[in-house]
Amino acid sequence: MIDYHRLGDVPAKHHITFRDGDRLLMEQCVTRRGFDGAYSILYFQIPPTDETAVESMELPGFCPVSRIEKQPLHRRHIQTAKLQHNGDFLTGRKTVLMNEDVHIGIVKTAAGPGPDFFSNSDGDECWFAFDGGGRLETLYGTLHYKKHDYLIIPKATPYRLHPESDRATFLVFEGRGFIDIPKQFRNDRGQLTLDAPYSHRDFRRPTELIAFDAATHGQAPYRHIIKCHDQLTVHLSKHWPWELKGWDGYSYPIAFNMHDYQPRTGLVHLPPTIHITFAGNDFIICSFVPRKVDYYDKDGAQSIPCPYGHASVDCDEILYYVEGNFTSRKGIEPQSISLHPMGIAHGPHPGTYEKSVGTDRTAELAVMCDTFKPLWLTTVADTIEQKDYHTAWVQTESAVHK
Repeated sequence: MIDYHRLGDVPAKHHITFRDGDRLLMEQCVTRRGFDGAYSILYFQIPPTDETAVESMELPGFCPVSRIEKQPLHRRHIQTAKLQHNGDFLTGRKTVLMNEDVHIGIVKTAAGPGPDFFSNSDGDECWFAFDGGGRLETLYGTLHYKKHDYLIIPKATPYRLHPESDRATFLVFEGRGFIDIPKQFRNDRGQLTLDAPYSHRDFRRPTELIAFDAATHGQAPYRHIIKCHDQLTVHLSKHWPWELKGWDGYSYPIAFNMHDYQPRTGLVHLPPTIHITFAGNDFIICSFVPRKVDYYDKDGAQSIPCPYGHASVDCDEILYYVEGNFTSRKGIEPQSISLHPMGIAHGPHPGTYEKSVGTDRTAELAVMCDTFKPLWLTTVADTIEQKDYHTAWVQTESAVHK
């Protein structure tokens, strides 16, 4: 995912005998793009195929998920702060926007970690921790996370999230395909370039393998919930299935904190794609962090730090507001999602454009996602949408110019 990593013990070469005492360990290759992409090799104490039953399961609002039937073209405001805290990291998950390449969801927990492990075989996941830390317990080991961390979880990785607070909030991207470091930030050896907005040192990796603990993991049968082809199945095992002797490779979960992102500033305003952090199949995830802003000042003309009006006719754009003073928006609060769809122009709220002239920095935190296919609201999002968001701009502008 970011570079080579290893935890625990592995044999001298691939595909040779490797024992723990008298037990021959089961080797499993986890590969991407068939056998041509990144891979990791894991050594199991109990074979991962040791399952006794398979059951169907549904979590309405996540799987299955329904989009609204009609979506007239206008700017939208989804007030996810209005969603209630409910369930755990999996049972409380709700999808609010979706297309063929990415599903975007909100998790607002009201309980502990939940008893079951989950893996998503429909794509990689990117979790953003809105308001607290905890630990991510995965097949590859434990990864500790903190407030405003991104967690990248590779496709089909079994995991369980342990927020340090029962009431935790997350933004979740499910990439139908992949979520990874943008190619332009790597050199021909795979190393992050010197002009990338982060370095290898900014990324955190699993720190220790997980071991079975009856108090933490309960008793058999052990349940593994798998999402594939937008269906959930529960796989049951008589033995604890996640204990490894060791593993190594390039595919594993990572953590990156938004505050470690290194933003760029120009003489005049740069396009929002300079904030790109991760890339997926026909979508990108960007980080807006506190930074110095544009500084052109010559012959009586100054830069305008507030984002200019624009019509990205091939892209939908969403912003998830985290905290700070949002230069271009009024009536927005933390956890708000604004959707500016392709086909119509969008820009700053009235009054914010001129007000930004002369400012020298911004203190906002927000996560942006641009997609090349239209995003559809789900029926969950429809219940928390500010229905007059688009026309509120006109009404505000009229009030300003009275």
